[in-house]
Amino acid sequence: AERYTLYLRSLWFPAVEIGYIIPTVCTLLVGGWLHARNQASLGDVTAATLYVQALVDPVDRLISWLDELQVGAASLARLLGVAQVPDDRAVSGREPAGERIDAAGVRFSYVDDRDVLHGVDLHVDPGERVAMVGPSGAGKSTLGRLLAGIHPPREGTVTVGGVGMTELPLDDLRGHVALVTQEHHVFVGTVRDNLALALDDLVTDSRILGALSAVDALSWAQALPDGLDTRIGSGGLALSPAQAQQLALARLVLADPHTLVLDEATSLIDPRSARHLERSLAAVLHGRTVIAIAHRLFTAHDADRVAVVEDGRVCEIGSHDELIAANGSYAALWRSWHADTDRASA
Repeated sequence: AERYTLYLRSLWFPAVEIGYIIPTVCTLLVGGWLHARNQASLGDVTAATLYVQALVDPVDRLISWLDELQVGAASLARLLGVAQVPDDRAVSGREPAGERIDAAGVRFSYVDDRDVLHGVDLHVDPGERVAMVGPSGAGKSTLGRLLAGIHPPREGTVTVGGVGMTELPLDDLRGHVALVTQEHHVFVGTVRDNLALALDDLVTDSRILGALSAVDALSWAQALPDGLDTRIGSGGLALSPAQAQQLALARLVLADPHTLVLDEATSLIDPRSARHLERSLAAVLHGRTVIAIAHRLFTAHDADRVAVVEDGRVCEIGSHDELIAANGSYAALWRSWHADTDRASA
């Protein structure tokens, strides 16, 4: 579909440019023919050509408006189409009996008959810090989204406290499990507005400042022209990607779910600052369950357990020291990462 669209564009834009020229050329040709037969004067031909050129701009604007209308209609169709999507949740009304996260026999596919997860089993106890590592494309982010209840598994179960993730209303689910990815969004409004979204009730400045301090964002937030009342987002002050990521993490601290799934949530921050931030978060979120999808292996080193994901399967799981002693995939990743880190710091 994308290739066909590019093909149409390669034809459309040259055709539009030629379309601007054709009326003038036709007017000159017809006018020249009439002038040669003494049926039109040179002034008539010149006037007709100028009239045609003057019409080009209004016609171009009309075509542009029609294009905008088509784009708007397509956007409206997508919005209305969301209402037609069948609900993938069947709320059971059951309440979780605890905070343990269990994934059993999980299979998942984005496209029919092409699984990206193959029979994954993973159990995370309350208060445990689990790091998921593995090569790019192994299925770590997909597994993280299932553990956060974003997608239901094609086969198997993902539960919190013995209740399926998709059996919980979304509002209740987000009180149990929250996901932060490397994708970030800054809402139009003030810094305070962006952080208060995480809470239903009124949030005090002291809580906001505490959350910003936990993610090492307090210094730059206080240095903003109007502090917490500085307008950011579209039409306001532009934040850097790293600052936007810190804002998302501060929002998570305020939401205070018992389980956090962090999908490379500090990837836009430099390694030294990222490690300090993660340790600050660990102190603030003490007692919370954290599932961290790690691209920097110091995250795995600090975790209680490490799950190694390869080809959509959990091939190794254990503590950092246990996996290093086993000399398997994780040990190879650790040696490779250490070598790269040493070269970068040399």
